[in-house]
Amino acid sequence: MRTALQLACLVSLAAHSAEIPRTAAGKPDFSGVWQSGGISLYGEVAGNTRSTAAVSKSSAAPMLRPDPAPYQPWAAAKAKESADSLVKDDPIARCLLPGVPRIFSMPMPFQIIQGSNQVAILYEAFHAWRIIPFASKHPDDPDPLFIGDSIAHWDGDTLVTDVTAFNGRTWLDGRGHFTTPALHIVERFQINGDAISYESTAEDGGVMTQPWTTHMSFTRLKPGERPLEYECVENNQDIPHLAGPQVKAK
Repeated sequence: MRTALQLACLVSLAAHSAEIPRTAAGKPDFSGVWQSGGISLYGEVAGNTRSTAAVSKSSAAPMLRPDPAPYQPWAAAKAKESADSLVKDDPIARCLLPGVPRIFSMPMPFQIIQGSNQVAILYEAFHAWRIIPFASKHPDDPDPLFIGDSIAHWDGDTLVTDVTAFNGRTWLDGRGHFTTPALHIVERFQINGDAISYESTAEDGGVMTQPWTTHMSFTRLKPGERPLEYECVENNQDIPHLAGPQVKAK
């Protein structure tokens, strides 16, 4: 005989699962236009501030600033030096493409287009895009890329992507956390109604002593919203004078 507590739990689980949009095949459907909330180009986090969000600012999950990456001592010193001179050292100040997971923290929308065999993510920031097939392994000899090579699989209702083949020229965030070509990222996406919970675990034996996990949340934008044209400063070479006094990371 079920107790009242058991029945309440079943009702709660049913209500929770009903909030997950699903495809005709029964998989969670991540299709839509999304944006992380109130993050600057240099990684400062806050709640969602877009008036075009489908859910209110108060209902979005709070975003917590992660601890510094577990770098080897020499790498930690280099990261701090870069973080203290962001305008000079940050790759995106030279219009270089942000890598994963940083690309999601740009304060612009991105669109997810989900199919049965692959997922595409189109970012307004830097005209970036990813084609992520549901595949058992990466290509044998992929070209090193800013955005890496991604493959996907399902873990229950969680979309999991495995990303390798980075070129070692990106930062993980806006705080000087640089990378090497040894970088390996595992992303986990979970959807609940108009929000996505995102987890990224980075491993980079070239600079880190252990894996580093960070979290973000994405808010669905209202129907009709879409990524727009994005332009960086073309042939930007005078970085030290780009923004006047240098910006320091907190």
